[in-house]
Amino acid sequence: MVVGSAILLGGAVMLLLMWALGLDAVESNGARVFFVVLWTFLAWSAYAGGGWVRTAIVAIFVVFAWGCINAPSLADALAGMSKGDVVAKALALVALGTLLMPASRRWFAAARDAQSRTAGAD
Repeated sequence: MVVGSAILLGGAVMLLLMWALGLDAVESNGARVFFVVLWTFLAWSAYAGGGWVRTAIVAIFVVFAWGCINAPSLADALAGMSKGDVVAKALALVALGTLLMPASRRWFAAARDAQSRTAGAD
């Protein structure tokens, strides 16, 4: 779905801008690059009709929740997040909501059908 993929791409752009402009105290440049690439790839995959993107976003939030549970306290876990990470996760949550809407499910089903027809033509 176009809206969900645009929101995911917006999260990647926000991470990149906050990092480039020095608005975040980034401890690991490698992790920042990884998440910029991850959100960009998920945005492209959602736009291309990859329904698995919804599961991937849920998995990312499960891993995040697991990290919060294993932190000394929830306040410590949330205080350790950069502004860009907070914005990207909030946008990903909004994108997940749009990607779970009935119109999005129809979009992914149509993309899956088109891909199967294309594969059958070979």
